[in-house]
Amino acid sequence: MAVKAYNDELRALLAGVECVLAYDTAADYLGLTNGGYREMVQIFVREKQDIEGTEQYVVSSLVDIESAECNGLVCTTVNRTITDLLEQDGDGQIITESLANYYEEHHRSFDGLEIPVHLRQRFEKYRAWAREYYRE
Repeated sequence: MAVKAYNDELRALLAGVECVLAYDTAADYLGLTNGGYREMVQIFVREKQDIEGTEQYVVSSLVDIESAECNGLVCTTVNRTITDLLEQDGDGQIITESLANYYEEHHRSFDGLEIPVHLRQRFEKYRAWAREYYRE
């Protein structure tokens, strides 16, 4: 129920806004995380907009971002979301949960993820934690 309410809140906040859900917000929206409170909604935009409660990342083009329409909003794909989380090297809990949930949903496999070479070492660190995440 909490995820549905959060996703409804996102759709209401961003209705009509040209953006792509990004980073932690994308992970939450896609169900990669187990939820949690986020003060700011993270979005990619072509230009800053006056939207309270958002953290906006200006990019030259939204078309170049690996994304898809998902339940009424445009969101980075699962692969792009995980890559962005690794690139940003932000909250370790979010990265680990996202990888753990991907691993479980894909029959205990990371097959299908395309991790750039420069992020392989970071991925390997989190991958080890993700494999053990639901075993404790």
